Amino acid sequence: MLVRWQSVKSIPFDSEPFPFSRFEACCPDMDAKTAPNGYVPCKRHPMPRVLGTKVDFTSDMVRPSMERHLMVCVGEEGAEWTRSKVEAVQDGVVAAIGQFKTEWIREQRKNSSIQTIPDTDKAIFPTVAERPSDHPWPICDVVVFPDFRIYPAVRPDDLRSSSFSKALDTLWRDPTAELPEGAKEMADVDAVVLVCTHTQRDKRCGVMGPLIVNEFRRVLKTKGLLKEGAQGKVEVWGTSHFGGHKFAGNVIIHQKGLGGQIYGNVRECHVESIVNRHIIHRKVIKELWRGPMTPILE
Repeated sequence: MLVRWQSVKSIPFDSEPFPFSRFEACCPDMDAKTAPNGYVPCKRHPMPRVLGTKVDFTSDMVRPSMERHLMVCVGEEGAEWTRSKVEAVQDGVVAAIGQFKTEWIREQRKNSSIQTIPDTDKAIFPTVAERPSDHPWPICDVVVFPDFRIYPAVRPDDLRSSSFSKALDTLWRDPTAELPEGAKEMADVDAVVLVCTHTQRDKRCGVMGPLIVNEFRRVLKTKGLLKEGAQGKVEVWGTSHFGGHKFAGNVIIHQKGLGGQIYGNVRECHVESIVNRHIIHRKVIKELWRGPMTPILE
């Protein structure tokens, strides 16, 4: 399927008001002093006060959209988690993608009749995720959204000979193009929830993110939706930085038929309502929406 952007008007926003405003607590501690930024602690879902006071929940948080999101599955122990910039890990897949692109651009300028090389840096966005691969790091599976296609066992030292390199070549020429053959469809997954947990980049997401991950997993499990073996069709993983740490917690939900949608200022308090409205009833929540990460496939 080709990737085509839907207008914002066509995104299925929930017509019912969300029960919480940005970063609002479900059980506010009225005995606690309100921080200068308006932060109020939650009795049910505590977090370090110093982090809550450093969250921005008044500025415009809508961010530029992408065409494709590349999720590199490095697992929980991948070396990328030790750095603030995942592309700085020289033996990793993300760094290999960057090096391959530099070489690809050089080759296109030398051999191609194309006068202008497309600038795809703002259209194709790689992150790493805690999702494990079946091989030891640095060999990683790579998932492409919104296609829900997985390229298994991508080797950073042999990237050029992989089927994933053909996908990169296609997308660098046209980020909206259909993916070439060589990827496996994630038929048993309907949605992937990604929460920024990148501690080395920013403590706000580094501390709040894992709490939100755990709450998503808890809520989804109680509803029989969390993917565990043959059960459930929703995965939840921590992911690296994708912009806007001051709007923590930051969440991406990739769902078939809904594209990838970004939410900001999410607290544990909001998770059950997000699951009910977005994942179950397939409605996008305008109050927490930061914009589309990837488009809806036609």
